[in-house]
Amino acid sequence: MTTYPLSEPATIHNAEPSDDTATGVVGQGTLEECIDIVAEFSADRQRSVSIQMDAIDLRFGPKEISDLLRFLREETPGLSNTEIAEVKTAEL
Repeated sequence: MTTYPLSEPATIHNAEPSDDTATGVVGQGTLEECIDIVAEFSADRQRSVSIQMDAIDLRFGPKEISDLLRFLREETPGLSNTEIAEVKTAEL
C-alpha cells in the first residue's frame, strides 16, 4: 500500500525557473491542496512543475505528480468515522 503525506505542508515549484518567476514558487499548501492546484494545470504545465515537501525531505517530480494524480483519481475513499464505529459495534 502506498502512503502519501497529504496533510503535510508542501510547495509547488517550476521545474526550471524562468526569468519572470524569480523564486520559481507556483503555489503552497498541504500536499493535497498542491495536488488539487496542479490537477487544474494543462498537461504541459503539469510536466513543468515539481512539489517539494516543506518539512520532509521528499520531492515529487513531474512523473511522480502524474502517478499521484492517477492514484488519487483511482483510490476509493476510506471508511468514515461513522462506518468505523459501526464495524466496532458489530464486533461487540
